[in-house]
Amino acid sequence: MRQLLALVAVAAAALTVTADEPKKDSKMKKHELKVSFATPNPSWKATISEARVVGQEIWVKVDVASDGGIAPQVIGTAEATASVEAADLPVKYAVFGKTWGWKNEEKGLTFAKDLSKEDLEKWEKAWKDGKVVFEAKKK
Repeated sequence: MRQLLALVAVAAAALTVTADEPKKDSKMKKHELKVSFATPNPSWKATISEARVVGQEIWVKVDVASDGGIAPQVIGTAEATASVEAADLPVKYAVFGKTWGWKNEEKGLTFAKDLSKEDLEKWEKAWKDGKVVFEAKKK
């Protein structure tokens, strides 16, 4: 009887230790985030500033800004990359900071400037409720 009680105590202790250990989600994946789009000139730079899980998607916020100053008057390309460990979900990109007037044609990118006021408000509300999975390091 004592042996049985000892075995039960050991099993209970083992279960307690196991329950406290963090569980690795088998559905996690390393995402290589990459964005590239046309800009008015090469002075424009893109930065992946944050990524969040929103519903059943990963939403990536991309900020774009010009270095200013003198730049060649040719179409440029802004690019940004980042890696994030997150659930194995589809990725969507949203670009903020666009000031040029033409509609970008790149697939898979949403430009905040091109959204209606209502759609932008819906995006911002959903974004606020999302779970942060990546934040760029502050410079």
